[in-house]
Amino acid sequence: MRQWITFILGFLSFLAVAIIILVLYVGNKPYSETEKEAIDRAKSEQLIEEVERAYVYTSSMAAVTILGTNNEGELTAVFVPEAEGKMQAIPLEDKITAQQARDIALDEMEVKEILHTKLGMESEGPVWEIAFLNKEDSLNYVYLSASDGTWWKRILNL
Repeated sequence: MRQWITFILGFLSFLAVAIIILVLYVGNKPYSETEKEAIDRAKSEQLIEEVERAYVYTSSMAAVTILGTNNEGELTAVFVPEAEGKMQAIPLEDKITAQQARDIALDEMEVKEILHTKLGMESEGPVWEIAFLNKEDSLNYVYLSASDGTWWKRILNL
């Protein structure tokens, strides 16, 4: 009897892990497909040559941000809108880096843990979105201009 209970518990544990993996894979698939399509579109229009990183950035509308180098070897960000809108490519040589944006946020805010740093396009131009938890474990979003590091928007204590 004891062996049956061990077998059933082992089987249920295996089944639970398999379901969790399946849910994570299926849940991430739309993002992966969107990113791949955006990369293919940016490469086909020769806006980017080598891709370092790509992710979905959502504000008033979703877009994929692709970071990498163009055919001249310059560090470039390409913003690909979700719909068939116009893509924008900006060189990042004269912009602040993700690390500099994080440092600005760390200097001025009480940050316990940074969750992510993403570059995205807003009406004001390219901005760094920094999501973090503060000392009280509240979720916070701050947006810094990628051009000069000035504060654009703060959404605090969610």
